[in-house]
Amino acid sequence: MTRARAGRAVRAVRAVRARRARLATLAAFIALLLVLGFTLPVYWVFLLSTVAISALIARSVGLVTNQAGLVTLCQMSFAAIGGWLVSWMALHWPHLSFVVIVLMGGVVAGVAGLLIGIATVRIRGIEFAVVTLGFAAALDLVLRQGSFPGVGSGTAVTPQAPFDDPRGFFVLAWAVLLAVQLGLGALGRTRHGLAWPAVKASERAAAALGVRVGAAKAGAMGAGALVAGLGGGLLAGQYGLLTTQVFSPLTSMVHLATAVLCGASLFSGAVLAGVFAVFVPELLRRIGLPPDIANALLAIAAFDVLRRGNGGLAEQWRAKREDRAFRGIPRSCALLPLEGGATARDRDATPCLEITGLTVAFGGQRALDGASLTVRHGDVHALIGPNGAGKTTFIDVVTGFVPADAGGIAVAGRALGGLTVQQRVAAGVRRTFQQPRGTSAMTVDEYLRLAAGPGHAERQGTASRAAVAEFFGLPSGDVPIRLLDVGSRRILEIAGALASAPTLLLLDEPAAGLDVAQSLELAERVRRLPERFGCAVLLIEHDMAFVRAAANRATVLDGGRVIAGGETAAVLDEPVVIAAYLGTEIA
Repeated sequence: MTRARAGRAVRAVRAVRARRARLATLAAFIALLLVLGFTLPVYWVFLLSTVAISALIARSVGLVTNQAGLVTLCQMSFAAIGGWLVSWMALHWPHLSFVVIVLMGGVVAGVAGLLIGIATVRIRGIEFAVVTLGFAAALDLVLRQGSFPGVGSGTAVTPQAPFDDPRGFFVLAWAVLLAVQLGLGALGRTRHGLAWPAVKASERAAAALGVRVGAAKAGAMGAGALVAGLGGGLLAGQYGLLTTQVFSPLTSMVHLATAVLCGASLFSGAVLAGVFAVFVPELLRRIGLPPDIANALLAIAAFDVLRRGNGGLAEQWRAKREDRAFRGIPRSCALLPLEGGATARDRDATPCLEITGLTVAFGGQRALDGASLTVRHGDVHALIGPNGAGKTTFIDVVTGFVPADAGGIAVAGRALGGLTVQQRVAAGVRRTFQQPRGTSAMTVDEYLRLAAGPGHAERQGTASRAAVAEFFGLPSGDVPIRLLDVGSRRILEIAGALASAPTLLLLDEPAAGLDVAQSLELAERVRRLPERFGCAVLLIEHDMAFVRAAANRATVLDGGRVIAGGETAAVLDEPVVIAAYLGTEIA
């Protein structure tokens, strides 16, 4: 049995065991809920229903903030939209199913969240938080002036049987929460869901994988708003009459702090956030302290979690479980010597990448000054030069992250001028970065699936995920990326780029962080990439031993200009190249 087959067999066994454990845990959790819901006094059942609704709000925050990296301060505003619609529908169509109008409230809130997400796709960081806070304040002002439907006449929202009974409503609230989690779990396994943690880790790296960053951010806002809207609709059925105080901007901030503290990207974290949101104030009230103290305590605890930077409580517990589960399992790439040598063959001399007169200036300083370069099909072409020569800028321009002031770029005869990063990825251009940017929130297999891109099933063959994983000796697909060392993360990034079957692969210092033995083994693999995976390679690397072992041709940049080019060995021995690296002048 080959190493790859043995790894897949072990992984399959672990997957079956993990699935059985999750099912057993879920069954035990549902059984506990049923026991509590039908044995506790009605008041405690009411509180547990509130826990479920608060967990829905927390899960919406966890999706937007913990998973997609967008700090949102308006989730209770989306809940208010859902609650307002449910109150209005119940007032005008009292015989309509309560479950149906709750779903409608969630959909309307989701549409509102999607629109805000679309309007703010270019806003990030603290500016995004300020925008969402502004939306929350504006909606709060509108609600204070107009209130919720039914408040003026005293007409309360009354769910139909069996949900008019506290125990029946308890079952509904928890059923909605569980259904939402199942839906989000399924969505998280799709390319759209996997894009969220990639965007959180690095928008540039996500875009280089072909992720439509704006669509991913807007989708996260829409999905999060939908979940919050469901929570708001349930609040309308639980309270009967809603007040604006329930949905104030301050309440959104408290839910954000609680979700961050508890790690609401996970179902367990969302439930824990619901428990904290309900029972901490209840405990303070019972011991004679103002319940509002709970907000300050939760905010302080959330600040401590952010300061430590290791995730919320549930996320920390999951990390510890993973550490134990993968103890003794290989967590690094096994770059074993490849069998046989590279076969001699005639290289395809037709151009793959054609650069003519490329010029880029920043603030009047030219980073690239009329640089021209041709990479042929079948080549591993090294782009070398001293620090500040413009090498990374060169790759940024080719891949669309930096616009060119002048010059032409074509890949396989297709001009790339005016194309976005995602369009260039679709045209077969993939890259890696100087610093590994693979998200630690994914597993190895999830990253490869995201990197392979849509339509990967039609490209199965030399660039299949299994073939790429075996070629680079990747760890088992279920190993979390956060457990990999820096060198293995860098190799995984290369493997992900290859999984998409690119036409042109641009590698930015792939040997950084590797020891000498790993570097030489990786160089041998890079040398074989055109033959093995059918892509041309443009390589940036400072390690000249790596360049000599991997590249058959080289071009030298200095001060943004091409000063030499040709066969690798000849180029590296040219006096002008040696002078550029040593900082001396040729007489």
